[in-house]
Amino acid sequence: MSAVAARTRSEYVRSLPTLSQAATFIGLDTGGMSRAVSSLGIEPYPWGRRDKHLGAAAILRVARIAQRASLEEVAGAILEWTESNHPESLAQTTAEIDEFFAALPEATATAPDEFLAELRAALPEQWARKAEEIWRAHGCSV
Repeated sequence: MSAVAARTRSEYVRSLPTLSQAATFIGLDTGGMSRAVSSLGIEPYPWGRRDKHLGAAAILRVARIAQRASLEEVAGAILEWTESNHPESLAQTTAEIDEFFAALPEATATAPDEFLAELRAALPEQWARKAEEIWRAHGCSV
């Protein structure tokens, strides 16, 4: 919460998406989002009796594990939501997202067999077959 020094905690928390809104960005249901947040040890910001809010980096951490949508898509959804609902927080949210992406490990090239194994592990079987078919059709060197 380093980017929030000039704002009060309550202003910051109110400007964050709720757990259910964040779930929508990723393509999860609220229960799945709650389980993912809990399993990653993420502490949502409570608001009132029931609402729980998540910062951009926390949402992106869940998205990275859930693999339902690309991180770029989720980041775009967060920014669109912030711009529509809390435009005064857009710079702060952008900074949090930039910081998250800057901290990611650099992507390394993998051998085709490793790539296909990751593809099969990450996708449902039918999608993995289709993705491999497309990949092979576009000039892979396997």
